[in-house]
Amino acid sequence: MVTSHEHGLAPAESAAGSRRRARLLCASVVLATVTALASGPVHAEPQKAAAMVDPNTPNGVRPVGGSPHATLVFSDEFYGAALDTSKWTAKDEERSDGSYFRDWWKPANVRVNPNPQQINGGNLWINLSQLATDQYATGEIESRGKFDHTYGTVEWRAQMPPTEDHFGALWLQPTNGISTVDGTARDGGEYDVVESYYQGDRYANTIHYDGYGADHKVSTATINAPNLHTGYHTYAMEWTPTSIKYRYDGGVIRTITDPNLISQVPQFPVISHEAGAWVDGAIANAPMGWRSNMYVDYIRIWQ
Repeated sequence: MVTSHEHGLAPAESAAGSRRRARLLCASVVLATVTALASGPVHAEPQKAAAMVDPNTPNGVRPVGGSPHATLVFSDEFYGAALDTSKWTAKDEERSDGSYFRDWWKPANVRVNPNPQQINGGNLWINLSQLATDQYATGEIESRGKFDHTYGTVEWRAQMPPTEDHFGALWLQPTNGISTVDGTARDGGEYDVVESYYQGDRYANTIHYDGYGADHKVSTATINAPNLHTGYHTYAMEWTPTSIKYRYDGGVIRTITDPNLISQVPQFPVISHEAGAWVDGAIANAPMGWRSNMYVDYIRIWQ
């Protein structure tokens, strides 16, 4: 117990004075709490993350294939007329890798179709567009600075674009980056749940850690994914302090138990449509318009 002397109160202080101090202390705590919430991302504690759950998400919905995580802390069904900027930022960034074409992430390539009655309506659309000769744009959204979580199950339902030097990716990034070199991903890693850069029915599932320079390390697997480029599929990452399970349409396709590959720090979700000369196919063969779009039906995260 802390005595009044330890709080700096005189033994003879009146009851009214004590009440005034209590009110001031309470006000200070409220102000500090509001300031803390306004100055950084919402961490996925259920009492703080309620505002990050889309009211259009069905009540009681659970991950496809199951999960030990039961509390929905973040979701976006991508209804409405515009991207929810309380959850997402659309990047404006050049992505060129010095190859035979240049490419950018552009906010204009990211939109939400507001009509759920249309084909692919009520979904996130990220398109491929041609800006000029040998210049292309796609798009990326991320919750950096707005939401992150440590452990939980994240699930996306998405339709990957056809692979012609461009592909779809669903991934997590650590809030504080991966620049620290310690030989592990425990201090944060780039977790590429899916990168659909093959033309066949398979995709890459990869963990990057220890930065992107000379110390960069990687753990990767190629996942067989029947009908990958046909219609929508669910992709999930079930993350606990001691294991990671990846799922495709509910089935477990990779399990990680090596403690050096399991992040122990906050990560945030990313959705991207990317171009790259190292990807299967040729961008000159990619149709512009809806046939090259990446579509995302929803993202949901449970803890």
